Amino acid sequence: YFIKQLPEIGQKVFNLFVVDGYSHKEIGGMLDITEGASKWHLSSARKRLKTMLKEAMDKERVRR
Repeated sequence: YFIKQLPEIGQKVFNLFVVDGYSHKEIGGMLDITEGASKWHLSSARKRLKTMLKEAMDKERVRR
């Protein structure tokens, strides 16, 4: 659910790296971006996911 809320490129990089186990070099080749851009998109996706999860957990605590 949270991954679907990420920008499309962030979703792709996150899934390819975290779920499928590709390297940033491989991801760059697949998506026609640089290795550095792949790393940046992964970092950005992780930060956004952490924020979304924290917000969801905070909302759940308030409800209890």
